[in-house]
Amino acid sequence: MSNGSSRDHSSVNGHVTLGPASKRSMAEAFAVQLGTRGLGMAASMVTVALTTRYLGPESYGHLTTAIVFVGLWASLTELGIGAVIVRRATGGGGNLERLVRVNIGISVVYSLPLAALTAQTGWLVYRGSDEVTQMLLIISAGLTVTTLASCFEPVFLAYVKFRAVAAADLAGRLISLGATVFLVYYHADVVWFAVVQLAPPAAQLVIQYVAARRIIDVRPILSWSESVQLLSESASQTLVLIIAIAYWRADGVILSLVSTSEQVGVYGLAYSLAFTVTAVSTFYLSSTLSTTTSLFARDRDAFARFVERGVEAMLFIGVPIAVIGSLLSPHIVELIGSSEFVADGAPTLSLLCVAVAVSFLTSVISQAVFAAHDQAFLLRLNVANLAANIALNFILAGRFGAVGAGMALCTSEVIGLLVVSWRLSRRSPFRMSWLYMLRLLPSVLASAAVAYLLRDLLPVLVVVACAAGIYLISNLVIGPVKLGVVRQMMARNADAEDDSSVEASR
Repeated sequence: MSNGSSRDHSSVNGHVTLGPASKRSMAEAFAVQLGTRGLGMAASMVTVALTTRYLGPESYGHLTTAIVFVGLWASLTELGIGAVIVRRATGGGGNLERLVRVNIGISVVYSLPLAALTAQTGWLVYRGSDEVTQMLLIISAGLTVTTLASCFEPVFLAYVKFRAVAAADLAGRLISLGATVFLVYYHADVVWFAVVQLAPPAAQLVIQYVAARRIIDVRPILSWSESVQLLSESASQTLVLIIAIAYWRADGVILSLVSTSEQVGVYGLAYSLAFTVTAVSTFYLSSTLSTTTSLFARDRDAFARFVERGVEAMLFIGVPIAVIGSLLSPHIVELIGSSEFVADGAPTLSLLCVAVAVSFLTSVISQAVFAAHDQAFLLRLNVANLAANIALNFILAGRFGAVGAGMALCTSEVIGLLVVSWRLSRRSPFRMSWLYMLRLLPSVLASAAVAYLLRDLLPVLVVVACAAGIYLISNLVIGPVKLGVVRQMMARNADAEDDSSVEASR
């Protein structure tokens, strides 16, 4: 197996055992993904703006309905096998190359039936709407590509090499933007906008396949016994993923059944705006998964410190998103959408910004619970949270539309965070960083004051930039992320695992 990474590794019975990634490799992986995602987010926002302004709330609601319904089936494209493969490889329990090739074999077999089942089910649910059913058929085809592309992710997760992942993400977004511009220019029918949804998974498949084959052999292996073993080991994680995807998509699907297409369009716009920034937590999680699983097996105290630092990083990013996003929500919705979306879109976006910030913390802690081999608890929690979310959506979305769906999601996210934090504290020395949040408040309040004072005087993007600048400067001056801490962190040995000097300087 080719090894061009900075990972610690050793050979055990012919298998490559991967140790914790160095802090430098994790930082580089996070920076590479975050930098390209910044460009990708800009492209996505332009794509959403062009699409919503061209289609309007009703047609955009039809497109959103098709997207969220197909999204319900997205958990079945990966089955949780990737995380199991990474955990095996980092724990010395399996050969990464062999496991990936078996996973590819599994995906080749079931990808087409999955797409067909999704399309057929969608037709049965929405058969009264020709636009929705046609778009469902097109978008469902993308599940085949997504299923195959997901097989290569364990390679990049295990070796903490994410240039291909970042390039695929950026390429997909740029292609989507180009296709949207083309459709708007030629006044295309709404159904053609469903084709745009195929660009990201197609780019992901091509680029990640080329990159993965440079590291390992990626020819599929059809092995019944090994496939059953992988599927069996990942069963609980598969259920967690299915429930998690249903949790994130249930609001849009329920809204499409109990409310109007206009409300679905409003919610779709607010959701796109708020959850674009979840790429930050996604990249962090993918960059740290292998280290989290490895640390739990080797050193529980180091594991707890590592998770706590991750929570603090997500607090640092998430709190200002919740506050500034809520303050500027009317201006953001009008900029990306139009005045038609503002009345219900602004309060919906405010609620979803809070939900996003909470989800940052929940995702880090949930990954730690998974690393602690407590998937059974995650499964029970996700089942309970999904049931509560569905109930809240039927109660609130039917009465308040998009705003009600936002209320349901925000409520269930807060409950989930409290429960999963409690569980991890029982499984490890982890403690929630509530004091760190209090130390962030002065900087958050300073940036919020700037946003509030300037929101009607300057373009919203300029206001966001000013608020972000004040937030960063305030942190460097009054903390908790002071300039001295940043310098000390940069000067430290990249492979050092002890954080005590950084903690003391804070």
